[in-house]
Amino acid sequence: MSKPIILMADDDRDILTTNKILLSDSFEIEIASSVEEAKEIARKSNFDAAVIDLNFEGQPHDGITLIDFFQDEKPLTPLIVLSSDQNTKRVVEAMRRPLVDFITKDEDSEGAIRQALAKVLARKSTFEKNTGFEFKTESPLMKSLLIKLNQVLMSGSQAPILILGESGTGKEFLAKYIGSRLGQKLVPANMASIPRETAESELFGHKKGSFTGAISDKAGLIEQAHNGVFFLDEIGDCSAAIQAKLLRVIQEKEILPVGGLSPKKINLRFIAATHRDLEKMIAEEQFRLDLFQRINAFTFTIPPLRERPEDIEFYTRMFINEYSKDLYFRIEDTGLEVLKSHKWEGNVRELSNVVQRIVVFSKRRCLDAKAAMEAIKSKDIGPSPVNETKDYGPEQIIEALKRADWNRTNAATLLNMHTTTLHRYINKYKLRNIIEARGVGRPSVSLA
Repeated sequence: MSKPIILMADDDRDILTTNKILLSDSFEIEIASSVEEAKEIARKSNFDAAVIDLNFEGQPHDGITLIDFFQDEKPLTPLIVLSSDQNTKRVVEAMRRPLVDFITKDEDSEGAIRQALAKVLARKSTFEKNTGFEFKTESPLMKSLLIKLNQVLMSGSQAPILILGESGTGKEFLAKYIGSRLGQKLVPANMASIPRETAESELFGHKKGSFTGAISDKAGLIEQAHNGVFFLDEIGDCSAAIQAKLLRVIQEKEILPVGGLSPKKINLRFIAATHRDLEKMIAEEQFRLDLFQRINAFTFTIPPLRERPEDIEFYTRMFINEYSKDLYFRIEDTGLEVLKSHKWEGNVRELSNVVQRIVVFSKRRCLDAKAAMEAIKSKDIGPSPVNETKDYGPEQIIEALKRADWNRTNAATLLNMHTTTLHRYINKYKLRNIIEARGVGRPSVSLA
């Protein structure tokens, strides 16, 4: 089995030579005594990790420069800073970079290096093995986002991750990607699908007898995510009470079930997502500033589909293969150009529906300009651009639910609106009892 290849960079050549000899039993070591030499070596080869000194005495560049080079050119290379640097500002700057572990030079530097390398290489190996769920994209914007996300995941940080983006851009898929990369179970909850009156019990659980109908203890979704990942979609829809309890979960790593007297300790990675403007909600006193500050340690904004023309074509071909059952279906450039020029207010969800209409209704089994334009304009099946402006009365909402056999996702599609909007109408007109009377019961917690 080949040894891990490590680059060591330090201005003291004697220290480099000594460490190379001492560590050669477990690692292939390449050394560099200047920042420029280290860059030149790194450009020619890939390394499993790099050990970098901060203070390159008398040289034009310091270790910070080399760290930034690796994070620009070799972004997924774990970095270990080995330094006795007295420049506190430089040490703080180094530690702000992702994928950086810090150890101090002392008499047993060899042992410290071995321990640090074992930790970062184990983390890297685990990350590389967990590739079960792939976020498919051909967009340079998305590929850049994924590289930065991978840096965070490989760093070992347990800080919350906030995913922003318009409805339908792929926030749910990015959360699944994170869970897969971490090799951990992911428990999702969508605040747009959970009734406000039962949200606290659904998320935090309850004790027997804490309210009418609580016939036994129940573990909430957050507790079910213990030792895994909890994904809270549409966090902007949380009530003030839920926001306060979420803050406790993140700060104290504990939950208090409804009716409980003592909190339970939990260990999980917290991911939140929303299409809302949380900063605007904070200004309007609809969202807690302290909660926002806790969840936005790492924020990733998924660009809308209209800014990812490469993905419009990529996803179109992928959806055509899926919906045509791999039977021959011709794709013409004129059809792709029409799709690329569309605004895609519903993003990937809308594109999926449009392509499905093209496949079903095309008489010539061909995506050309005419087929694309007809499918985009069609209102008969599936949502075109999401309608959030038209006002509906209770009769229209009930009629759509009846036609959809009381399936709320399908009813939202018939009304050409987002599922979140339909749930607001249901709450506004107090239709939940009517729906439950039809035997539908409470909606399942999903990523609709």
